[in-house]
Amino acid sequence: MRFLVKRTSISLTMLAATSVLIFVVLRALPGDPILARLGGEQGIDAATLARLRKSAGLDQSLTAQYASWISGIFHGDLGKSYFSDRSVSSMITSGFGVTMELAVVGILLAVLIAVPAAMLASNRPGGWMDRAISGLSSAGMAFPPFVAGIVLILVFSVSLHYLPARGFVSFTASPVDNLRHIIMPSLSLAVGAAPLILRYLRTELVSALNASFTRTAIGKGASRTRVLARHALPNAMLPTLTMVGLLTGYTLGGSVIVEYVFGLSGLGALSVNAAFRRDYAVLQSVVLLISAMFIIVSLIVDIAVWSLDPRTRVQRG
Repeated sequence: MRFLVKRTSISLTMLAATSVLIFVVLRALPGDPILARLGGEQGIDAATLARLRKSAGLDQSLTAQYASWISGIFHGDLGKSYFSDRSVSSMITSGFGVTMELAVVGILLAVLIAVPAAMLASNRPGGWMDRAISGLSSAGMAFPPFVAGIVLILVFSVSLHYLPARGFVSFTASPVDNLRHIIMPSLSLAVGAAPLILRYLRTELVSALNASFTRTAIGKGASRTRVLARHALPNAMLPTLTMVGLLTGYTLGGSVIVEYVFGLSGLGALSVNAAFRRDYAVLQSVVLLISAMFIIVSLIVDIAVWSLDPRTRVQRG
C-alpha cells in the first residue's frame, strides 16, 4: 500500500507539472490564435479583435486562463476551439478511438516481431543469426516511422494495390476494412518500436540463460530451446514490461506524424491541425491527454512489475 500511494503521488505530481509546462510553452510560441482564425480578412478593427479575444477568454491573465482550463477538466468541459467554436471535448472524443487503436495494434505488432527475434538472437549469442538480427534492429531504430509509412504506401498501395493508402473505417462498420486501413500505420510504428524491445529482451534472455537455474535445467537434460521458452523467457519478460511501458510514449508521439501521413482522423492529425492554426484550446488538451495516457500506462506497468516480481517486493521491503 505504501508503494502504491507513493507511486500514485509521483504520477499525479508529474501530471500537474506537465499541465503547467504545456500551458506555458504554448503561450510562449509566436502567433495569435485570433489573427490566425481571421486569416487575411480586411477591415477588422481593434474593437472587433478585443471582442473576439474576450469571447475566447484570451483577455484574462495567464493564471486565470490556466485555472479556468484546469477547473473545466474536472467538470468535463475543455472549452471551445478558437478556430471553429466546436467543443474541444467532442473533437477529442471523435479522434480518441483511432489513436488508441493505432497505438495498441502498433505495440502488439512490435511485441510479436521482437519476442521471436530476441529468442533467435539469444539462442546462440555472437552467432550469425544474432549478428544479422542485431544489424536489422539497428537499421529499424534509424528508420523514422513516417519514412516507413511512405515506403509501405509506395509498395503496398501504389505498386501492388493491395492496401488503401489513406482513410479509416471503424471496426464496428467493417472489421475487414478496418484491418486493411490500420495495418500499414500500425506497422510503421512497430518498425521503430520493435528494435527497442528486441535489444532489451535479448540482453535479458542472455543473462537468464547464464543464470544458475537455467544451467541446472540444461544439466538435467532439458533442451536449450525448452529452457529458453519455459525458463528464460518468463524471467526476461518481467523487466521488459518496463520497456514496453516506455514505448507507449514513443508510440503515441510517433502516431502524430503517422496519422497525418495516412490521413487518419485521430488525435495526431487533430494536434497537427491545431498547431498550424494556433488553436491553443485544442492543442493543450490533446497534448495533456497523450501525456496522461503515458503516465498512467507507466504507473500500471510499475505496479504490475512490482506485483509479479517477488524480488522487487523484497528489495523495496
